[in-house]
Amino acid sequence: MKATFTRGFHRAPWFRWLARSSAIAVAVTATLISVQSGARAATAPVPLGTAANFAVLAGSTITNTGATTIDGDLGLSPGTSVTGFPPGQVNGTIHAADSVALQAQADLTTAYNNAAARTVSATIPTELGGTTQPPGVYDSAAGTFGITGTLTLDAQGDPDAVFIFEAASTLITASASNVLLINGAQASNVFWVVGSSATLGTNSALQGSILALTSITVTTGTTINGRALALNGAVTLDTNTITSLVPALAISMTASTSSTAPGDTVHYTITIADTGQTPYTGATLTDSLAGVLDDATYNNNAVASAGTVLFTSPDLTWTGDLSVGATVTITYSVTVNDPETGDLILASTVSSTALGNNCPTGSSDSLCSTSIPVVVGMLSITTPASADLGTAVPGGTASVQIGIAQVSDDRAGAVGWTATISATDLTTGAGTTAETIPAHDILYLIDGFTSTTGSATFTRTPETDLSGTAQAVVTATNVDGDNSASWNPLIQVSVPGDAALGTYSATFTYSVS
Repeated sequence: MKATFTRGFHRAPWFRWLARSSAIAVAVTATLISVQSGARAATAPVPLGTAANFAVLAGSTITNTGATTIDGDLGLSPGTSVTGFPPGQVNGTIHAADSVALQAQADLTTAYNNAAARTVSATIPTELGGTTQPPGVYDSAAGTFGITGTLTLDAQGDPDAVFIFEAASTLITASASNVLLINGAQASNVFWVVGSSATLGTNSALQGSILALTSITVTTGTTINGRALALNGAVTLDTNTITSLVPALAISMTASTSSTAPGDTVHYTITIADTGQTPYTGATLTDSLAGVLDDATYNNNAVASAGTVLFTSPDLTWTGDLSVGATVTITYSVTVNDPETGDLILASTVSSTALGNNCPTGSSDSLCSTSIPVVVGMLSITTPASADLGTAVPGGTASVQIGIAQVSDDRAGAVGWTATISATDLTTGAGTTAETIPAHDILYLIDGFTSTTGSATFTRTPETDLSGTAQAVVTATNVDGDNSASWNPLIQVSVPGDAALGTYSATFTYSVS
């Protein structure tokens, strides 16, 4: 644009307006996160199934005396008698003779048989107190295990290290006995497989899950960082604290763009993190691409940082193990068909059957799905080629309505847009301070819209101090189909009192995206 500033005479100045409409460009970026899992333990953890949700599970009765605290679910099946709550407190759900407890008992039977069938690493003495044991599967020649004092379990730096102690008859711990975990050992990987009954002495502390064929007696003041799971008999409690090892799998799915167009490539990232207290063996996740493949082509490029990922149309399936705290990342991409013949939506959903995950089938969690509109058609902006502000004197003001600017959007989608404007400084071309009017002395004013079409919500910025940086002046939201908006802005320039005489020009740039 050009403007002329004079003293005492009028010159026919002119004001040139250079407008530029933008093309719609979708930038696609894929971030690959490579997370190495810890070393695999030689022994796999015992798969507890739904029994992993329970801190206490029994077959005949559950009886409590005193202020016992159970952090986790409590279950009983096929028995029906749960007594002592209150005064005991269950920070979870009590499942007494219901379908949930029935399934948990079935899974506990499977887990018990799995553990009992493990190959024994070593046969060790009955008394475990005062010893340090590395990872492995142990049994006792006498068929019993006892702990007096402290048993130390040393994972030797492997967070996946598993410890399984198989007692053909009983597990008996002495008063004030303790199990100490060192060098990465985790209670979630410690299992006590008892062929008859377990009795834990007063004020003792046990780490891990007890899988007892008959009963479990937890005497006064004893704590368990794990689970007390009895198949056929009773669990008896007395002023205890039992903290279950809660499984939790955090799944999230993201895409590289919020909208796309025919011919574009969209990158997806799925993150699976074990945020709970138990490891996962053979966890699975399915990403259904049924709502994507009508609009796009899978690029056969899925990569997982751990585990195995396979594609059998229309599903992408991952299977793998996760230790506590581990994260796995899956990445892949699709290319939108050109021409587009689908429903103009890339809809992808992930689900898992793993315990404690946030994306079970039918989940409403927004982290479990993505929906990306495919935008067809064009988004464009038109503006006047030039404008003349007329003549002004130093210290005065020049202003003019510069003509219609219009955004047209025929993309037929649900994607909004933002129109922006930037400006260079007004200058005579000489570049001196006196011959330059900064862009921030130029106001861009919109009183209202001259016309709009479509059902979008159009919002204007009434007054904008211009600069070399693009600033939003009109936005369209709540878009549903074709739309357009037109406005006739007023440009107002405050001329500095010491401005040199001459003809000034600036370039304004419109864009829309």
